[in-house]
Amino acid sequence: MDIVVSEKQIINFLRRRFSSEDLLWIVNDVQEMIDEGESVDTAVYDGIRDFIKSKKFTEIDEFGDDQSYWDSYLKYERPLVSYVKMKLGLI
Repeated sequence: MDIVVSEKQIINFLRRRFSSEDLLWIVNDVQEMIDEGESVDTAVYDGIRDFIKSKKFTEIDEFGDDQSYWDSYLKYERPLVSYVKMKLGLI
């Protein structure tokens, strides 16, 4: 079953977890990589992965099995990807 998540739900999820400065930084970082010639997908995913790594979220299960890690990691990556693509007009 696919779950449809609205833009407002994504933004609310992100604003509860990140400052507006964080979100602006991610968007600007990704845009800069695109402007420097990176492909859109590479810029979006690399920029977001670097950001997530720098924040050291305690909710990301780094010590569990692979499935547990990716489930907890994607909780952050997916909404950030949607947000960045929306802000940059890529979707």
